[in-house]
Amino acid sequence: MTSLSEKLGKGIPVRMDMKNDTWTVVQALRHARHDWMNHIQLIKGYISLGKIEEAERAIENIIIQAHQESHLCNLRLPMFAELLLTFNWEARSFNLEYEVFNEEVKAHISDEALTSWCAALFRTLEQYIKLYADNHLYLLVDKTEEGLRFFFEFSGIITDSKTLSQEVEELLRDSLFQRSQMHLISSGELQFEVIASLGS
Repeated sequence: MTSLSEKLGKGIPVRMDMKNDTWTVVQALRHARHDWMNHIQLIKGYISLGKIEEAERAIENIIIQAHQESHLCNLRLPMFAELLLTFNWEARSFNLEYEVFNEEVKAHISDEALTSWCAALFRTLEQYIKLYADNHLYLLVDKTEEGLRFFFEFSGIITDSKTLSQEVEELLRDSLFQRSQMHLISSGELQFEVIASLGS
């Protein structure tokens, strides 16, 4: 079976936002600075209102986010990490959140192929969800006995669950993964997972 990466064409850079642009260093720094300024303004606002517990909670959330970004980068999948790290920097139909456990494991998977597959998945999802709704996609990356698992959970408003299910099922058949499984799809939820082999 031909993998999705082969269908998209090998050798083509996929440093993504999903508009096929690449991030320059200046652009990346500008977006990162904007994120940090938002965090600082939020904390300052809580402090000025005397809401110290809320300020402490915001600081803790920033620390957790920084740890997760570090874990993601430690997977040694730099193109995949870049896609996830920069995804929410652009206007999207859904918000992406991720968690990475066992970040020191090495997956036996092509970084470029995985990134292409995820970008195709995100584009597919955006075609069948309601714009401006409260849409969220959660991605959990962890190690199992079978390999490195990527578990996806979407919540929001799906406009065509039947077609979305068919297209996601096609993506799940990609030879990039050793196993995949659709768990749930409805008008408001979607859950599935794929597993990649671990490297030696």
